[in-house]
Amino acid sequence: MQPDDDHMMGLALAEAKVALGQGIFPVGAVLASGTQILGRSHKTMVSNHLNHAEMNLFHQVFTGDYTFSRNDGLTLYTTLEPCIMCFGTMLHLPITRLVFAMPDAYGGCGQVRLENSPPRHVARAMEVIGGVRRADACKLFAEFLASTTEAFWLTGGASHFQAAVKAGLQSDIAQV
Repeated sequence: MQPDDDHMMGLALAEAKVALGQGIFPVGAVLASGTQILGRSHKTMVSNHLNHAEMNLFHQVFTGDYTFSRNDGLTLYTTLEPCIMCFGTMLHLPITRLVFAMPDAYGGCGQVRLENSPPRHVARAMEVIGGVRRADACKLFAEFLASTTEAFWLTGGASHFQAAVKAGLQSDIAQV
């Protein structure tokens, strides 16, 4: 972990709270170069497979001509381990570090192994750190699950994820 990881994750959590306030699954994301914030975003649509916090952020920062390179030490902070779409997109961008709060037992790909991938991705160095402010993210997801009216969640969708949130809350209670 780096010294600013906790603070930057706090900014991603603030973005997630914006989504939660709109009744949207609370994922927030921040892109930084050191302590310089390049962009912030959150998931923006209910039950939409494309408007993930990370994708919204990527469109915000990497649209048009940009001069970022892998030498800039870009870090993506996100409240939930990225899905395959967001992780795959990240591999195409000059991001060299991923920091996430809560692992996604249902669909997270932050720890995916790339050795059988095409050469472009096998050689891609990506530092991945999980669990930064996990308890804070877990509380936001639990609040969402307790208040959502989306049929997907109410009928037990993403049961692995829901079980992880419940287990995370119980673990936090046990530690108090």
